[in-house]
Amino acid sequence: MIAQDKAFFLKSIDLLRTWKKDQEPQWGSMSPQHMVEHLVGSWRISNGRAQAPQMLTNEDVEVRREFLFSEKAYAKNIANPTSKTQGNAPLRKESLNAAIDQLQDEMKAFFEYHKSHVDAIEMHPVFGPLNFEGWMTSQTKHMTHHMMQFGLLRQFLIYEA
Repeated sequence: MIAQDKAFFLKSIDLLRTWKKDQEPQWGSMSPQHMVEHLVGSWRISNGRAQAPQMLTNEDVEVRREFLFSEKAYAKNIANPTSKTQGNAPLRKESLNAAIDQLQDEMKAFFEYHKSHVDAIEMHPVFGPLNFEGWMTSQTKHMTHHMMQFGLLRQFLIYEA
């Protein structure tokens, strides 16, 4: 797994800015903007700007947490267990760049929030209550999955060299 640090997330923003709005995913049906707006949601929960209830039973959460803290990656085409709709949600932002700007803002807010609230725990709808380290693991795994979906992980590793 890619190192879990702030630099990973900030560099991912640079890569996202190289995208074209019609870039095709290697799997799934999300457009680049759908994917970015999807990521925004998890960052908003992790930085305390939005709240989400635990959506699964405690038993299901324990199974999901075992996955989260393992070296296993998300499977391609994995379904969001909390989604109540089929297909992509309507876009919220006027452009891909506006969505990326919001993602960058939410990431920065995450690091500021957890720096000033070192004991903060925010509820993840699938993984239950997570502290800073848990959210870093979740966000790293989630971002890696979607970067792979759009072929950006290889670019990121080249970018890192």
